[in-house]
Amino acid sequence: MLDKENTEKKQGAETKAAAPEKNSVEEKKQNGGAKPELKPYTVEEKKPEEKKAEEKKEEKKEERKKYKFLVVSQYASGSDIAYQLKKEGNSVKFFIQDNSERDVLDGVVEKVDDWESEKSWADIIVFDYLGFGFRQNELRQQGYKVIGGSYLGDQLESDRKFALQYFQKMNVKIPETFEFNSFVSAKRFLKDQKRRFVIKFLGDAGDIKSLVYVSQLEGNSDLIKLIDHYDKKWNTAWGEPKFILQEAITGVEVAVTAFFDGEKFIMPVYMNFENKRMLTGDLGVMTGEMGTHGFFTFDKLKLFKNTLKKIEDDLKKDGYVGTIDVNCIVNQEGIWPLEFTSRFGYPLVDLLLEGLKDHTRLTDLLAGLVNKSVDFIDADNGYQVGVVVCVPTFPYEEGYDTYGKELPVMIMDDSIKDNFHLGDLKLDNGDWVTAGSWGYGFIITGNGDTMFEAKTQAYRMLKKIIVPNAIYRIDISDRWINDYPKLHRWGYV
Repeated sequence: MLDKENTEKKQGAETKAAAPEKNSVEEKKQNGGAKPELKPYTVEEKKPEEKKAEEKKEEKKEERKKYKFLVVSQYASGSDIAYQLKKEGNSVKFFIQDNSERDVLDGVVEKVDDWESEKSWADIIVFDYLGFGFRQNELRQQGYKVIGGSYLGDQLESDRKFALQYFQKMNVKIPETFEFNSFVSAKRFLKDQKRRFVIKFLGDAGDIKSLVYVSQLEGNSDLIKLIDHYDKKWNTAWGEPKFILQEAITGVEVAVTAFFDGEKFIMPVYMNFENKRMLTGDLGVMTGEMGTHGFFTFDKLKLFKNTLKKIEDDLKKDGYVGTIDVNCIVNQEGIWPLEFTSRFGYPLVDLLLEGLKDHTRLTDLLAGLVNKSVDFIDADNGYQVGVVVCVPTFPYEEGYDTYGKELPVMIMDDSIKDNFHLGDLKLDNGDWVTAGSWGYGFIITGNGDTMFEAKTQAYRMLKKIIVPNAIYRIDISDRWINDYPKLHRWGYV
């Protein structure tokens, strides 16, 4: 679709392949104002409007189907999944493995201490994070309906060496990557390099996103000084340092996400763009993500066909069911994959929900995936923006109990309820307060015919919530202005 004239000046041309359907006014214009010809019907036949009403009734009846969902979580990442399923009328039980996150969703859904003893109760078991892949495969073999990942999925995301083999299978370009277990040898290596490198940690330290750093200087002198700092301040609780140095590639960072039902990918796919740094203007430390922007598409599939589609057979053999995402750098030379997310992504899942809103219930989508009964996902053909709202001391746990925990989250206008998605929150005497261990509060989403409209709606909704000392970026999706022309020229959008 073409951007509207008034936003085109602000936003640049935005094109989406799927054109909007013509409305009745446009049809009348094309017919010279004449009414469309009415087809006669016999007494035995039902009127067209009656048929439509009955069809809608049947659809509604199917949509209201309820299930028993068991959500198994490591760090309460899937709190919004559990919340949305509960809102849709399902019975939900929520297990959180990490002790420091166990108060998330208190007062919202039923919590359980032992998910294994509840698995026979559930119609569908949802895993929201890595670490359970082997058990997920076992459960599927035993006849349980499981969504969220698999053993192969765990390897793709957590084992960078293993993922590189799959990138080679995709026959795409791979940034040169070198593995180290010594800061001294890494510094020695960098001194002979003219290319810029990125440092990414493995093992327990791999979950600390703020340790990731992209060298800004061609001689990597800034990265060498940072490695000196890591050497002096290394936290021994993370074990021996293990990390990679990966060539920094210049281009546009873009990811593609798709739903897999155990046998095939379901269209459309979701193109999305992560905003990883903490502060507006891409300043500050790396976080998991401070916001995301994206859109569903079923015709611009260049990125999908050259990455995820190529491992469809392996996912089928493994019985994978859920979403899978590959994040890449693309440029005029081609596709450079960086990493898999073989589970639900956060806050990506909230953008998916925003795009499905008024089209497909989360309940029906998840049930359709595990039952292999969905062939196409009905979703919005516009754009979505999601803004993460945090409190001190995010993204660090130290000091959170003092400065950020149990801060009030005051919703001033009920109109935001469908744009409000939970992170680490709980109910305290009926009021939302922050919970968990690091201050990842909630996500606000927006939707629109252009990226600018989606962003405008998200930030307008955000103004209707008061949170003391809230932390969020005010530029989520702004890079679309620069990214879109390049992606369009290279054939990705």
